[in-house]
Amino acid sequence: MTSSCACNAVKPHQLPRGWRKNPAGNVTRIKKEQRRLRKALRGVQSWLDDRIDRIPVQQINALHINRYEYLIDLAELERIVAELAVRLGDLPDDLLAEAVTAAYRQGTGDEVANLAALTSAYTREVTQVIQSDPWQRRVALIRSRVFEEMAGFESETGRDLRRVLRRAVEDGENPMALKDLLSERFSVAQSRAERIARTEVVGAYRRARWDEDQDANERLGIKTGLLWISAFAPNTRPSHAALNGEVVTQDFVRDFYSRDANGINCMCSQTSVLLDGDGNPVSPDVIERVKSAAPATDGVGIG
Repeated sequence: MTSSCACNAVKPHQLPRGWRKNPAGNVTRIKKEQRRLRKALRGVQSWLDDRIDRIPVQQINALHINRYEYLIDLAELERIVAELAVRLGDLPDDLLAEAVTAAYRQGTGDEVANLAALTSAYTREVTQVIQSDPWQRRVALIRSRVFEEMAGFESETGRDLRRVLRRAVEDGENPMALKDLLSERFSVAQSRAERIARTEVVGAYRRARWDEDQDANERLGIKTGLLWISAFAPNTRPSHAALNGEVVTQDFVRDFYSRDANGINCMCSQTSVLLDGDGNPVSPDVIERVKSAAPATDGVGIG
Protein backbone atom coordinates (compact mmCIF):
# COMPACT_ATOMS: atom_id res chain seq x y z
CA MET A 1 0.00 0.00 0.00
CA THR A 2 2.80 2.36 0.94
CA SER A 3 4.78 1.58 -2.22
CA SER A 4 1.74 2.25 -4.39
CA CYS A 5 1.23 5.59 -2.69
CA ALA A 6 4.89 6.45 -3.27
CA CYS A 7 4.65 5.80 -6.99
CA ASN A 8 1.36 7.68 -7.40
CA ALA A 9 2.88 10.75 -5.79
CA VAL A 10 6.01 11.01 -7.91
CA LYS A 11 7.63 14.43 -8.05
CA PRO A 12 10.30 15.78 -10.45
CA HIS A 13 13.76 14.53 -9.49
CA GLN A 14 16.28 17.16 -8.43
CA LEU A 15 19.98 16.26 -8.70
CA PRO A 16 22.41 17.46 -6.02
CA ARG A 17 23.73 20.98 -6.45
CA GLY A 18 26.98 21.03 -8.41
CA TRP A 19 26.63 17.36 -9.33
CA ARG A 20 28.43 17.73 -12.66
CA LYS A 21 31.72 18.78 -11.12
CA ASN A 22 31.49 17.76 -7.51
CA PRO A 23 28.70 15.30 -6.69
CA ALA A 24 29.84 14.73 -3.09
CA GLY A 25 30.30 18.41 -2.21
CA ASN A 26 32.18 19.32 0.97
CA VAL A 27 35.14 20.84 -0.87
CA THR A 28 35.40 23.83 1.47
CA ARG A 29 35.16 21.56 4.52
CA ILE A 30 37.82 19.21 3.17
CA LYS A 31 40.24 22.01 2.32
CA LYS A 32 39.79 23.55 5.76
CA GLU A 33 40.68 20.28 7.51
CA GLN A 34 43.60 19.68 5.18
CA ARG A 35 44.95 23.14 6.02
CA ARG A 36 44.62 22.41 9.73
CA LEU A 37 46.53 19.15 9.43
CA ARG A 38 49.25 20.66 7.23
CA LYS A 39 49.72 23.52 9.68
CA ALA A 40 49.91 21.14 12.63
CA LEU A 41 52.47 18.92 10.89
CA ARG A 42 54.54 21.95 9.90
CA GLY A 43 54.59 22.91 13.55
CA VAL A 44 55.94 19.50 14.52
CA GLN A 45 58.53 19.68 11.74
CA SER A 46 59.65 23.15 12.81
CA TRP A 47 60.03 21.96 16.41
CA LEU A 48 62.05 18.90 15.34
CA ASP A 49 64.30 20.94 13.05
CA ASP A 50 64.98 23.36 15.90
CA ARG A 51 65.70 20.48 18.27
CA ILE A 52 68.19 18.98 15.81
CA ASP A 53 69.91 22.36 15.40
CA ARG A 54 70.49 22.45 19.15
CA ILE A 55 72.32 19.11 19.25
CA PRO A 56 76.10 19.73 19.28
CA VAL A 57 77.78 18.06 16.31
CA GLN A 58 81.42 17.60 15.45
CA GLN A 59 82.77 16.57 12.08
CA ILE A 60 85.12 13.60 11.92
CA ASN A 61 87.33 12.83 8.95
CA ALA A 62 88.31 9.19 8.91
CA LEU A 63 89.87 7.56 5.86
CA HIS A 64 88.82 10.58 3.80
CA ILE A 65 85.17 10.00 4.73
CA ASN A 66 83.32 12.76 6.51
CA ARG A 67 81.17 11.63 9.40
CA TYR A 68 79.37 13.60 12.06
CA GLU A 69 79.23 12.79 15.73
CA TYR A 70 76.09 13.93 17.49
CA LEU A 71 77.07 14.87 21.04
CA ILE A 72 73.89 13.59 22.63
CA ASP A 73 73.41 10.68 24.97
CA LEU A 74 70.84 7.97 24.42
CA ALA A 75 68.57 9.21 27.21
CA GLU A 76 68.31 12.67 25.66
CA LEU A 77 67.65 11.21 22.22
CA GLU A 78 64.84 9.13 23.67
CA ARG A 79 63.38 12.22 25.31
CA ILE A 80 63.25 13.90 21.89
CA VAL A 81 61.61 10.81 20.44
CA ALA A 82 59.06 10.74 23.27
CA GLU A 83 58.16 14.41 22.81
CA LEU A 84 57.83 13.85 19.07
CA ALA A 85 55.18 11.21 19.78
CA VAL A 86 53.34 13.62 22.09
CA ARG A 87 53.37 16.41 19.51
CA LEU A 88 52.07 14.10 16.79
CA GLY A 89 49.36 12.98 19.20
CA ASP A 90 48.29 16.60 19.56
CA LEU A 91 47.23 16.88 15.91
CA PRO A 92 43.64 18.25 15.58
CA ASP A 93 41.91 14.86 15.49
CA ASP A 94 38.89 16.24 17.33
CA LEU A 95 38.42 18.99 14.74
CA LEU A 96 38.52 16.44 11.93
CA ALA A 97 35.95 14.36 13.82
CA GLU A 98 33.71 17.44 14.05
CA ALA A 99 34.10 18.03 10.31
CA VAL A 100 33.19 14.42 9.59
CA THR A 101 30.14 14.72 11.86
CA ALA A 102 29.10 17.88 10.01
CA ALA A 103 29.50 16.08 6.66
CA TYR A 104 27.34 13.21 7.91
CA ARG A 105 24.72 15.69 9.08
CA GLN A 106 24.79 17.41 5.69
CA GLY A 107 24.44 14.09 3.89
CA THR A 108 21.44 13.25 6.04
CA GLY A 109 19.84 16.61 5.31
CA ASP A 110 20.45 16.32 1.58
CA GLU A 111 18.96 12.82 1.45
CA VAL A 112 15.95 13.83 3.56
CA ALA A 113 15.31 16.70 1.14
CA ASN A 114 15.82 14.38 -1.84
CA LEU A 115 13.41 11.72 -0.58
CA ALA A 116 10.80 14.32 0.39
CA ALA A 117 11.07 15.76 -3.14
CA LEU A 118 10.66 12.31 -4.70
CA THR A 119 7.51 11.17 -2.95
CA SER A 120 4.86 12.36 -0.53
CA ALA A 121 5.21 9.00 1.23
CA TYR A 122 8.35 10.36 2.86
CA THR A 123 7.33 12.72 5.65
CA ARG A 124 10.32 12.79 8.00
CA GLU A 125 11.99 16.05 9.05
CA VAL A 126 15.75 16.51 9.39
CA THR A 127 15.49 17.37 13.09
CA GLN A 128 13.49 14.22 13.70
CA VAL A 129 16.16 12.09 12.02
CA ILE A 130 19.24 13.58 13.67
CA GLN A 131 17.69 13.41 17.13
CA SER A 132 16.94 9.71 16.77
CA ASP A 133 18.98 7.09 18.62
CA PRO A 134 19.99 5.19 15.44
CA TRP A 135 21.39 8.39 13.91
CA GLN A 136 23.31 9.24 17.08
CA ARG A 137 24.78 5.74 17.19
CA ARG A 138 25.91 5.97 13.58
CA VAL A 139 27.57 9.32 14.25
CA ALA A 140 29.42 7.85 17.22
CA LEU A 141 30.72 5.06 14.98
CA ILE A 142 32.02 7.38 12.26
CA ARG A 143 33.69 9.59 14.89
CA SER A 144 35.41 6.59 16.42
CA ARG A 145 36.61 5.62 12.95
CA VAL A 146 38.24 9.04 12.52
CA PHE A 147 40.09 8.77 15.83
CA GLU A 148 41.18 5.24 14.92
CA GLU A 149 42.45 6.33 11.50
CA MET A 150 44.33 9.29 12.95
CA ALA A 151 45.82 7.22 15.77
CA GLY A 152 47.19 4.81 13.17
CA PHE A 153 48.50 7.69 11.08
CA GLU A 154 50.21 9.36 14.05
CA SER A 155 51.74 6.08 15.21
CA GLU A 156 53.08 5.19 11.77
CA THR A 157 54.38 8.70 11.14
CA GLY A 158 56.12 8.69 14.51
CA ARG A 159 57.79 5.34 13.78
CA ASP A 160 58.97 6.59 10.40
CA LEU A 161 60.46 9.80 11.79
CA ARG A 162 62.07 8.02 14.76
CA ARG A 163 63.68 5.51 12.42
CA VAL A 164 65.19 8.29 10.27
CA LEU A 165 66.38 10.26 13.31
CA ARG A 166 67.96 7.34 15.15
CA ARG A 167 69.68 5.98 12.06
CA ALA A 168 71.14 9.40 11.21
CA VAL A 169 72.58 9.78 14.72
CA GLU A 170 74.00 6.25 14.69
CA ASP A 171 75.46 6.55 11.17
CA GLY A 172 76.85 10.05 11.62
CA GLU A 173 74.68 11.57 8.90
CA ASN A 174 75.28 15.17 7.83
CA PRO A 175 72.81 17.29 9.87
CA MET A 176 71.62 19.09 6.74
CA ALA A 177 71.05 15.77 4.99
CA LEU A 178 69.15 14.58 8.06
CA LYS A 179 66.83 17.58 7.90
CA ASP A 180 66.27 16.96 4.18
CA LEU A 181 65.35 13.33 4.92
CA LEU A 182 62.94 14.41 7.64
CA SER A 183 61.42 17.01 5.32
CA GLU A 184 60.73 14.28 2.77
CA ARG A 185 59.05 12.13 5.42
CA PHE A 186 56.93 15.06 6.61
CA SER A 187 55.89 15.68 3.00
CA VAL A 188 54.72 12.07 2.74
CA ALA A 189 52.88 12.44 6.07
CA GLN A 190 51.13 15.61 4.89
CA SER A 191 49.92 13.89 1.73
CA ARG A 192 48.58 11.00 3.76
CA ALA A 193 46.86 13.33 6.25
CA GLU A 194 45.20 15.20 3.39
CA ARG A 195 44.01 11.90 1.94
CA ILE A 196 42.54 10.85 5.28
CA ALA A 197 40.66 14.15 5.61
CA ARG A 198 39.26 13.90 2.08
CA THR A 199 38.34 10.22 2.42
CA GLU A 200 36.69 10.50 5.83
CA VAL A 201 34.69 13.66 5.13
CA VAL A 202 33.33 12.46 1.78
CA GLY A 203 32.83 8.94 3.09
CA ALA A 204 30.70 10.26 5.95
CA TYR A 205 28.59 12.36 3.59
CA ARG A 206 28.06 9.43 1.26
CA ARG A 207 27.26 7.00 4.07
CA ALA A 208 24.66 9.38 5.53
CA ARG A 209 22.78 9.32 2.24
CA TRP A 210 22.89 5.53 2.09
CA ASP A 211 21.72 5.22 5.68
CA GLU A 212 18.71 7.49 5.25
CA ASP A 213 17.80 5.79 1.98
CA GLN A 214 17.97 2.38 3.65
CA ASP A 215 15.91 3.61 6.59
CA ALA A 216 13.22 4.96 4.24
CA ASN A 217 13.01 1.59 2.49
CA GLU A 218 12.86 -0.43 5.71
CA ARG A 219 10.64 1.80 7.86
CA LEU A 220 8.39 3.46 5.31
CA GLY A 221 8.24 0.88 2.54
CA ILE A 222 9.58 3.31 -0.05
CA LYS A 223 11.27 1.48 -2.90
CA THR A 224 14.40 3.17 -4.22
CA GLY A 225 17.67 2.51 -5.98
CA LEU A 226 20.90 4.52 -5.74
CA LEU A 227 21.88 6.54 -8.80
CA TRP A 228 25.67 6.63 -9.12
CA ILE A 229 27.14 10.03 -9.99
CA SER A 230 30.83 9.81 -10.80
CA ALA A 231 33.33 12.55 -10.04
CA PHE A 232 35.20 12.86 -13.30
CA ALA A 233 38.43 14.18 -11.82
CA PRO A 234 41.80 13.59 -13.53
CA ASN A 235 42.51 10.73 -11.12
CA THR A 236 39.06 9.11 -11.20
CA ARG A 237 39.46 5.36 -11.39
CA PRO A 238 38.01 3.67 -14.50
CA SER A 239 35.87 1.34 -12.38
CA HIS A 240 34.29 4.37 -10.67
CA ALA A 241 33.79 6.30 -13.91
CA ALA A 242 32.15 3.28 -15.54
CA LEU A 243 29.37 3.32 -12.92
CA ASN A 244 28.21 6.83 -13.78
CA GLY A 245 24.45 6.85 -14.34
CA GLU A 246 23.95 3.29 -13.13
CA VAL A 247 21.21 2.55 -10.59
CA VAL A 248 22.64 0.22 -7.97
CA THR A 249 21.53 -1.35 -4.71
CA GLN A 250 22.50 -0.71 -1.11
CA ASP A 251 24.34 -4.03 -1.04
CA PHE A 252 26.29 -3.08 -4.14
CA VAL A 253 27.59 0.27 -2.87
CA ARG A 254 28.48 -1.03 0.57
CA ASP A 255 30.33 -3.99 -0.91
CA PHE A 256 32.05 -1.83 -3.53
CA TYR A 257 33.44 0.59 -0.96
CA SER A 258 34.47 -2.19 1.41
CA ARG A 259 37.06 -3.64 -0.99
CA ASP A 260 40.03 -2.71 -3.19
CA ALA A 261 40.52 0.61 -1.34
CA ASN A 262 37.62 2.03 -3.37
CA GLY A 263 36.68 4.47 -0.61
CA ILE A 264 40.11 6.13 -0.51
CA ASN A 265 40.08 9.52 -2.26
CA CYS A 266 36.75 8.74 -3.95
CA MET A 267 34.66 11.85 -4.65
CA CYS A 268 31.74 10.03 -6.32
CA SER A 269 28.30 10.12 -4.76
CA GLN A 270 24.94 8.40 -4.94
CA THR A 271 21.41 9.75 -4.70
CA SER A 272 18.12 7.90 -4.28
CA VAL A 273 15.80 7.41 -7.26
CA LEU A 274 12.27 6.06 -6.93
CA LEU A 275 11.57 2.61 -8.39
CA ASP A 276 8.27 1.17 -9.57
CA GLY A 277 6.86 -2.22 -8.60
CA ASP A 278 9.05 -3.95 -11.19
CA GLY A 279 12.22 -2.32 -9.91
CA ASN A 280 12.55 0.16 -12.78
CA PRO A 281 13.31 3.88 -12.23
CA VAL A 282 10.14 5.96 -12.21
CA SER A 283 12.02 8.91 -13.75
CA PRO A 284 14.43 7.48 -16.35
CA ASP A 285 15.08 10.95 -17.73
CA VAL A 286 17.26 11.86 -14.74
CA ILE A 287 19.39 8.79 -15.36
CA GLU A 288 19.91 9.75 -18.99
CA ARG A 289 20.77 13.26 -17.86
CA VAL A 290 23.54 11.94 -15.60
CA LYS A 291 24.84 9.57 -18.26
CA SER A 292 24.96 12.33 -20.86
CA ALA A 293 27.19 14.40 -18.55
CA ALA A 294 29.94 11.76 -18.61
CA PRO A 295 32.95 12.90 -20.65
CA ALA A 296 33.92 10.76 -23.60
CA THR A 297 36.81 8.43 -22.74
CA ASP A 298 37.02 6.39 -25.97
CA GLY A 299 37.28 3.25 -23.92
CA VAL A 300 40.28 4.54 -21.97
CA GLY A 301 40.13 4.89 -18.20
CA ILE A 302 40.14 8.37 -16.75
CA GLY A 303 43.17 9.50 -14.76
